[in-house]
Amino acid sequence: MKALDGWGGHSILFAVLFGLAPTIFWLWFWLQEDEDKPEPARMILKTFVVGGFSVVIAFCLERLVAFNPDIAGNFQSSLSVAGIKAALITLWPILAWAFIEEVVKYAAAYIAAFRKQHFDEPVDAMVYMITAALGFAAVENFLFLFSTALSSGANSSSFVFTGNLRFLGATLLHVVTSATLGAFIGFSFYKNSNIKKGSLGLGLVAATVLHTLFNFFIIIDEGKNIFGVLVFLWIITTVIIFVFEVVKKVGAKSLPSNL
Repeated sequence: MKALDGWGGHSILFAVLFGLAPTIFWLWFWLQEDEDKPEPARMILKTFVVGGFSVVIAFCLERLVAFNPDIAGNFQSSLSVAGIKAALITLWPILAWAFIEEVVKYAAAYIAAFRKQHFDEPVDAMVYMITAALGFAAVENFLFLFSTALSSGANSSSFVFTGNLRFLGATLLHVVTSATLGAFIGFSFYKNSNIKKGSLGLGLVAATVLHTLFNFFIIIDEGKNIFGVLVFLWIITTVIIFVFEVVKKVGAKSLPSNL
């Protein structure tokens, strides 16, 4: 409590503000892409909230996977058999954590929206996956920023840097990976169940790989080349915007011609 008293006890307020701001912005941005047939506000809110609560499940599952803090050291070792083995062992938790988060975000969208009547066109898969991802990111941002505020203070450069990084990096990462999975689901929307299951599996793999690569390069480079990683992430985001438009056309082509 002493840390809170030292700067007015505003850690929760700042963490909520800077944690929600980027997610609200991105939610507004992506909902503009679905103006033709927007989803009900209550469904968007429900999916966002369920996505937020799913952080708890992800956190519990991730605690079951041991994490080696010397990731950079292992990958900078020699290319001997022992070095490669150590590197693979080190990579495992990064991969596992990414997979857990992607599955949990999908589960949130599935529970909140995919089984409802409003889930009636391919692009809805991307809309709801992105919404669940932003709910997840909002709570994750809050927890990171609250922790930073407690240790460094809400007015510190560390807090400001962390907030900006969450806006530019982590939040956008969750959007990109979940949108990727949503695209796979959307493209198979009118296909048979076997194709849908296969697309879901491929989508999870693609989302997990993207998530793993982002975390891997951030950790292995110890944050030194964060700009390069963010540029790559923004390029992928541009691709996702294009894919969003393609998925919308998939739905439009499937409508009866007399409509």
